[in-house]
Amino acid sequence: MKAEIAAIRRQDPDLDPRDIAGFALPILVRALGVLALGVVPLLVVRNGDRENSELVAIVGSLALVIICAAVVAWLTSIVLSGLVVMVLYRTGPVASSRLVVRIVSDSFMRIEDSTSALALLALLAGLLSLAFGLPTRASDDLANSVLEDLLAAQVGMLLVALGFAFIAESIRSAADIVDDQSLLLAWPWALVIATLSWVLTTLAGPFEATRMMTILLHDWLPAVVDGRPSAELIAELVPPSARWWVVLGPLPIVALIWAYEAKRHGGFTAIARLFEADSSSTA
Repeated sequence: MKAEIAAIRRQDPDLDPRDIAGFALPILVRALGVLALGVVPLLVVRNGDRENSELVAIVGSLALVIICAAVVAWLTSIVLSGLVVMVLYRTGPVASSRLVVRIVSDSFMRIEDSTSALALLALLAGLLSLAFGLPTRASDDLANSVLEDLLAAQVGMLLVALGFAFIAESIRSAADIVDDQSLLLAWPWALVIATLSWVLTTLAGPFEATRMMTILLHDWLPAVVDGRPSAELIAELVPPSARWWVVLGPLPIVALIWAYEAKRHGGFTAIARLFEADSSSTA
């Protein structure tokens, strides 16, 4: 012990702001992720039953819309990527099919691994919300227990997080499929395919976002909310213009996820090589 203390005393402490920032920034980012997952459970725990009857319905409906759209966009992205490889790069149908099946299996296994981590994270955020929000919980008629409200909020936030995971996988899967034939264009193709998949999924078909949101709210909300018919409230929450907001609004988020995945898996390096090859051929 004396030797350890003496060794510490001989050291010259170095409080470099860059080192402190490099240490604190990753922890802060992860803490913000936990806080983001815990905001809605905290509100649900603190609110009374009347407020939660509306909040839980909106959060739950939105979470179901997001996860359904993300899953269908993931599948659509994989199918479109396979068609691009088969049609534009003249890959055989059997080889393209085997490639798609392999990428789907790999992507599914990655999602399975991340689901357990996200579930544990949602549980942790919910427990923290319970600890902070329960002492100030407003209870009126006690129609629902705090555990029911908390569970609904946690499941909703977990579905939202899984939706982001499926969007990330749609981008990576598209890049992996096209990468089999074109290393340089894999990530640009991934951005185009993922964007097109999201637009097609939310714009038309059974998972058209505003239509699905309206149906879920009609089934979830009580007939009268704060003295107003639920149909009137739903019309305000989901106006006709909301369709294009849902279709086009998340595209910057898709682009940000693409940028993160491209940086993480060397996509920008391949894009830089593409521009270098173009400049050298021009010269």
